[in-house]
Amino acid sequence: MEIVVSLLLGIIIGSAVTYYVLQKINLRKTVREYETQIQVLKEQHQQALKDARNRSLDGSRAVIKGKIAEQLAPVLPNFKYLPSDARFIGDPIDYIVFNGYTDIKDNGGNENNLEVVMLDVKTGQANLSQLQQAIAKAINAGRVRFEVVRPETSKQEGARAYDKSSEEALPKKSYSIKDIRKTHPRAYEPWTKAEDERLRQRYKQGIVINDLAREFQRKPGGIRSRLKKLGLLQ
Repeated sequence: MEIVVSLLLGIIIGSAVTYYVLQKINLRKTVREYETQIQVLKEQHQQALKDARNRSLDGSRAVIKGKIAEQLAPVLPNFKYLPSDARFIGDPIDYIVFNGYTDIKDNGGNENNLEVVMLDVKTGQANLSQLQQAIAKAINAGRVRFEVVRPETSKQEGARAYDKSSEEALPKKSYSIKDIRKTHPRAYEPWTKAEDERLRQRYKQGIVINDLAREFQRKPGGIRSRLKKLGLLQ
């Protein structure tokens, strides 16, 4: 009987030891598997970070190259316009090219040959943005015009009754306006619209300032001041 009990006890203890050993082995195997997976994930994460940095650097390089190309476009060999005719804007398009401007300015070229070109520089596979496409459509459809704006302040409006800027400053010398008007009867008098229009016409006809002064009965300095205000004299 004791032998049977001892045998059973040995079997139980042996089974327990075997189970413990097997569990220990399985646990170590599981730990190694997880450690391997963790190492693989770490390597994948490092590679993903490296790829992201490379993509970011490539994107930055592309942007920088594009910006450089935009600025240097007028001096590159394949730019078909004179650099002096190009004006950089940057946004929403890169350049406005006044094709023929330099020829007119420097050589007295034909004004009818002047051409205005909206130009954008693209590198690689870049395409026009939606806004740039809208601008191109507006231009191609002829929705373009030239305007001149002449802002006037309220102070200028109130001063129209007597336009002090139309004449040179009141004389600071000892002689009076009365003395001046003996020679120039309309000196320091306000200019009328009719006089302005006549002055434009006569000046464009080539009449010199001294002759204009006699015709308008004003001082030559007053004629010069008025011509400057009318944009006819620098």
